[in-house]
Amino acid sequence: MDENYVVRCPSCGTKNRIPARRWGGKAVCGRCGNALETSRLYPDRAVSVSDWNFEAEVSNFSGAVLVAFSASW
Repeated sequence: MDENYVVRCPSCGTKNRIPARRWGGKAVCGRCGNALETSRLYPDRAVSVSDWNFEAEVSNFSGAVLVAFSASW
């Protein structure tokens, strides 16, 4: 059984199922036909977040966010 990702269209909000083997390529929303460039939807690396960029990186992100907290003390 193939693994799938569910991606919400930024234009109409429809959930689209993208097969893992097609991840990183271009896909099209099944409802509105908007292009879904999967390589841009989720970063392929960890993103450092601080008080200064929390809103842009976490609150405004359209997908799921996995957060790992750490402290130097």
